[in-house]
Amino acid sequence: MYMQIENIKVCTPITTLIQYLENKGFRIVEFKITDYHFHEVYIKMSGERTDDIETININNIQRYSERTFVCSCHWSTIELVYDKDTCQSP
Repeated sequence: MYMQIENIKVCTPITTLIQYLENKGFRIVEFKITDYHFHEVYIKMSGERTDDIETININNIQRYSERTFVCSCHWSTIELVYDKDTCQSP
């Protein structure tokens, strides 16, 4: 399976990371092409914070921060946005 955004094919490492995060309950909330020439995309995903994503070993994916992953092939970015904790005190 591969993903396209505005007729631009998303690279395999980013597609693999998206599938992994979707399996952990994250969902895509925003996406756009950031560079048409290099097929660079930006994808924002939302979900609950989990320790399951602390160590992600996907070829060509680098974690730049707690919330940011970048592929080394097209410089595409996935940004995570964590849902608010539902157990907050009133």
